[in-house]
Amino acid sequence: MNWMPISGRMSVEDGVLTFQGSEQEHQGQILAATGNFICDQSFSGGQISADVTFPEVDAKSACDIIFYYDKSIQQTFNAGISNELLYGIRSFRSKWDHYAVGGDVEALEAGREYHLDVDVKGSQVTLSIDGVEVIAAEIPVYLPQSQVGIFCMGYHDIKVRNFTVTTEPPRAFVVMQFSSPYNEVYSEVIQRVCEEEGISVLRIDEQSGPGLIIADISRAIRESRLIIADISPQNPNVFYEVGYAHALNKPTILMAEKGTTLPFDVSAFRTLFYDNSISGKSKLEDGLRKHIRASLTERKG
Repeated sequence: MNWMPISGRMSVEDGVLTFQGSEQEHQGQILAATGNFICDQSFSGGQISADVTFPEVDAKSACDIIFYYDKSIQQTFNAGISNELLYGIRSFRSKWDHYAVGGDVEALEAGREYHLDVDVKGSQVTLSIDGVEVIAAEIPVYLPQSQVGIFCMGYHDIKVRNFTVTTEPPRAFVVMQFSSPYNEVYSEVIQRVCEEEGISVLRIDEQSGPGLIIADISRAIRESRLIIADISPQNPNVFYEVGYAHALNKPTILMAEKGTTLPFDVSAFRTLFYDNSISGKSKLEDGLRKHIRASLTERKG
């Protein structure tokens, strides 16, 4: 694994990244050093973990896992621990935006090794410390694949070991009426195209288990990278789920049979119209494939 500093000072030896903390003068003020360190590992969902040790703790000590880095605007999305927030999920671009915080401040322990796990499923981010889930947040921005890394801050050094990236295939959640001929469109077109594009696919009737189905649907939408919705029939459940996906800023691919009159609220959105025939399904495959590829690479929000 190769590391490069975007800001701040670091060293890497025998797989251990050391942030070189220090005092820095800025506009007459003495501030703690900060550092953003990006590695060559790409990530679009799954889990990132690291073992973090603060040999000495000060008022500004902090270490986050960067699970998204936008090099064009120098923005990061982070989750980690600090002596100011203890647990935090946040982003930085000229200022901090906090999505979830927790724990008692100034509770960081010097010399203790903390195991951090950041789990990203769709827009749902969960931070675990030493195997305990401590906070979770819904990120209001769709984040495509990017490189990842470590953010550190403090007057003293911080050591990071065992930085590990485990990726999971992105998931598409399919919203549609469960009846013929839409079942055939799902099995013959949507499933095949998604599998060929390396995307796992889920329709809520395929998921079994206890609990309220609306809660299952909400969770599935939050944890999916994109939504595929067939809005051919005027089905209230389908439109409810599409509206929820739009509220979460999820990439949503709308499709409908030719001749479908779209309600006003969705008529402005780009829609894949298809003929339910052999040739029509072939054209739908091509259009769906293009939309999926665009949805996975374009950032929203």
